[in-house]
Amino acid sequence: HLRANFPFTVHRGDGGRRVEEVVGDGRPPKSARVAGGGSGPHRLIPGKSAEEFVIPPAMGHDCVVDGRTRMKISDADQSILASMGPESIRNVVAESSVAVFKLLELATFLNGCECKYLQERDEARAHAKEFGERLTVLEVDLSSETKALKESQGRVAQLEEDLKSARKDEEALKGQVAELEKKLASLTLSPVDEEERKLDPSGTYTKFSRADLISKIYQIGDLQLDVASSSFRNAVAQLQS
Repeated sequence: HLRANFPFTVHRGDGGRRVEEVVGDGRPPKSARVAGGGSGPHRLIPGKSAEEFVIPPAMGHDCVVDGRTRMKISDADQSILASMGPESIRNVVAESSVAVFKLLELATFLNGCECKYLQERDEARAHAKEFGERLTVLEVDLSSETKALKESQGRVAQLEEDLKSARKDEEALKGQVAELEKKLASLTLSPVDEEERKLDPSGTYTKFSRADLISKIYQIGDLQLDVASSSFRNAVAQLQS
């Protein structure tokens, strides 16, 4: 019998249930027994499955059984086992072994799936963390680029204003040039210009500067002096002959 204590669920005849604690020899207190039969974890009816069977809470207790615990088979099961022959026992052992192997395979499969899901969860968390860090960096870069863009937009707006002002100044200067051209076209030649045209009708000396004109006068004077001197020498030579 079991020496450890563990909770025990008992179904009442009115459809309710309560939790009792198994103590001592592994049986619930007498108050847990339900008169008139009924199905429960340890009140099985032959030929009828239990509505609920509570497994002893091995995970919730550090020591359900130990080396001093004696395992006991119920009298009914002992009678059944005693009536079975060797062949029947081997068949039961084989069927039970297959059931245990199937249970182990199922547990291994579910454990593998669970481990796979846990691994995928951890990888997803790692990716989420990495993505969060990248997102933070992108947010900082975006903030910096947004600030630079606003500054650039301010400079562009200022340059546009300067361009508009320069175009207005250009239009004003064009108007002034047009006015000056009109005034220049309306001016008449002065008397000095008329006299210069008479003295230089071909316009040879129009572009000469004052220094150029003085130099030209000296050249003409020297040329006339040379011509006069040459004529005088020729006349003297003729008289001497």
